[in-house]
Amino acid sequence: MRLTALVLLAMVGLTACGSLTAEEKSYKAAVEFQEQGKLTEAIAEYGKVLELNPQSVEAYANRGGARADMGEYQMALQDYDQALQLNPEDAKLYLTRANLHSDLGESGKAIEDYSQAIRITPTFSDYYHRRANVYAKLGQEVLALGDYAESIRLSPSVAAIYVDRGKFHGNLNQRQRALDDLTEAIRLDRNNREAYALRAVENAHAGNGAAAQQDLEQAVGLGYDQALLAKTIQRIRARR
Repeated sequence: MRLTALVLLAMVGLTACGSLTAEEKSYKAAVEFQEQGKLTEAIAEYGKVLELNPQSVEAYANRGGARADMGEYQMALQDYDQALQLNPEDAKLYLTRANLHSDLGESGKAIEDYSQAIRITPTFSDYYHRRANVYAKLGQEVLALGDYAESIRLSPSVAAIYVDRGKFHGNLNQRQRALDDLTEAIRLDRNNREAYALRAVENAHAGNGAAAQQDLEQAVGLGYDQALLAKTIQRIRARR
């Protein structure tokens, strides 16, 4: 499981290495190592930064991202915890920690962190979308649909939200609602192969064989796994 680190924060206004302090040199080196995928070296340099400045939120946050990418998840969480202790009003830090909790199956902790991010920045659609996905995994229909609706209200042109809500409607056997969401996702993004694949499945459930085949072909043309999708549709047809 590879996780996307926080956006690496570059040192602003720095020129020649000779003009940098020891902390700045280590931070600059750490960022460069991390951007190059040299995560062990980046972690070591962030450690040097923190020896010189234990209050560096950026060093804790970025080291946490590097550790998460290396699979050192508990150590990554410790770094995110430290960063949030130093800056408890950073919504993006809560988002990053929430994403890791979610990937680790720690749904309750993920929801808590997404909720904190929403408290700090209540107009950012992505926070609601991600919390909705966790609620959906837990089968909490009312909470999930409420967050999807708010996310769409804030960002009505983001196809991915409709895809995820459509998938959830499908899991709830709400076929027409699923089809409506997936059709809207395709209207917004004609190259969304997941939307075509999911709509193919929903059309198969609804007995719309020709439409299911058309969506299957569109999904496969965009790179979706043909064998997997065809097998799923065949299984649905066999049960009808």
